[in-house]
Amino acid sequence: MRGPVVVTLQNEASPWGISTSVVLHALFAAILALMPIPKRTNRPEEERVSVDILTPQQFEASTRPPPAPAAPVAPKARAAEPPPASGPPRPQPHSAPAMIRPTEMLSAKTLADPRSRQARADLATFASDERMVQLCNLEAMDQIRRWRADFQPEQVVPYATAEEKITGTTIAANGAAFRSRRNWYGLKFRCQLAHDGESVVGFGFLVGDPVAREKWDELGLPAVH
Repeated sequence: MRGPVVVTLQNEASPWGISTSVVLHALFAAILALMPIPKRTNRPEEERVSVDILTPQQFEASTRPPPAPAAPVAPKARAAEPPPASGPPRPQPHSAPAMIRPTEMLSAKTLADPRSRQARADLATFASDERMVQLCNLEAMDQIRRWRADFQPEQVVPYATAEEKITGTTIAANGAAFRSRRNWYGLKFRCQLAHDGESVVGFGFLVGDPVAREKWDELGLPAVH
């Protein structure tokens, strides 16, 4: 390590040395007086910068990326107005009429009458499905007769326009027809029999329009002479 530099002053002075020093100083002063004063250099003015002092919270906030601009909200689409009607409104389709569902079954009472002895004997000779169909045909004639006195049903064809369907002890005849007063009428019925198939326990029916006479032969509906 370098040590400090020690400067030693000399206090002894001779008369010649003093006079010589005075002369030199006077000469140096004269020279300086004669020299032109140097011009001040125009230093460019320093650009001033404004400085803001921020807290740590302010600095953190300033360095966060700017939030993404919110997506513009699309205007709600207006419901399309129905076009003006170009003609009269179309008629709405009518719902199918409900079936008539009587609460009392009538075929058992009819067969119990002494006058139905032959009918009972004939039913005993039929196969199970055919016997159930004939029981339902009889129930249909009895129920139609009670429903409207002006009808006098005397025969039912359960397969006039469509085959009847037998499911277990349920028979659905959507294309049946019955004859009354020498005319044929459309008929639809649903017949529910007991588990043994020997009696009707539930029935519903719907009478349709008269069947055109020119269709009788086509549908197998016998004319009455």
